[in-house]
Amino acid sequence: MVFTFRPNRAAFDVLDNEGIEYVFFDGQVPPREWFEENLKDARVVVVPPWQEFGFDLMNLAPNLKLLFVHGSGLDKVDVVEASRRGVCVANAPDYIAQAVAEHALALVLAVMKNVVRGDRTVRSGGWGPDTQKSLVTTTLRGKRVGVIGLGRVGSEVAKLFRALGAEVVYWSRSRKTEVEHALDLMYVDFEGLLRSSDVVVVTVALTPETRGFISHRELSLMKPGAILVNVSRGPVVDEEALIKALSEGRVRAGLDVYSVEPLPKDSELVKLDNVVLTPHIAGFAYEALRGTSEFVAREVVRFLREGKLPHTVVNIENCV
Repeated sequence: MVFTFRPNRAAFDVLDNEGIEYVFFDGQVPPREWFEENLKDARVVVVPPWQEFGFDLMNLAPNLKLLFVHGSGLDKVDVVEASRRGVCVANAPDYIAQAVAEHALALVLAVMKNVVRGDRTVRSGGWGPDTQKSLVTTTLRGKRVGVIGLGRVGSEVAKLFRALGAEVVYWSRSRKTEVEHALDLMYVDFEGLLRSSDVVVVTVALTPETRGFISHRELSLMKPGAILVNVSRGPVVDEEALIKALSEGRVRAGLDVYSVEPLPKDSELVKLDNVVLTPHIAGFAYEALRGTSEFVAREVVRFLREGKLPHTVVNIENCV
């Protein structure tokens, strides 16, 4: 099997114990020559969420049977092409959900509590008699939080915000009545969520349908001063539209993902004080990385030893 990156040591421990041979690339993106050498005999390939894997690389892997994304995002993998070739595509969304949800909460609190602005004020020596007045904060309790997308991450987001006293509503492309009842959530229509929420958390996957999902019109519907948090994928939010809304002071934001990553140094986002920015680290908790690596390795062992596919295969009807 082939890892196109270096996973957590937990994966190697599982594979070594089972006697499974593997290779990995110890860097960000392997060069073409590495792919040519290591994909030609691979039955299983594991890629990180940032790795593009489409027609060209699949051509280099004629024996590929299982393509595993070490995380939840599938937007970099050509699932249609994989299905055409009979290649099963799986992901590992469970272990990062808690980490991403906690990061969403952290971004909301950082905005509400002026954490970043306060830190800058102290470090710059600008703490004066009127500082507290200029950095008055708000509380989360009693606020309405609207979650867009109620998958694994969205469900964990809902749990965390409810635990802190917020009212949580959600919108999803398909209604999740079981989760809705289990977490005591209220389903609302999309426009209603935007109009009524003090905080909007975006957790939907990036698909052709969700690209640019939040743009000028959607931002104009949000309450003045509401907070938009994006922990899904950058292109789900129209970045130029968001910059305009932020520049005009209509909304605030917490962002972990961007249209272009790394975020360009000259991006208008870095000049704005009403947005908190982090470098796509929501899922990069140690526990999440270790758990994901161990899960992927164990599922690969089951596949190679017993022929059993992971329960997270997303194109099961087209690959068996």
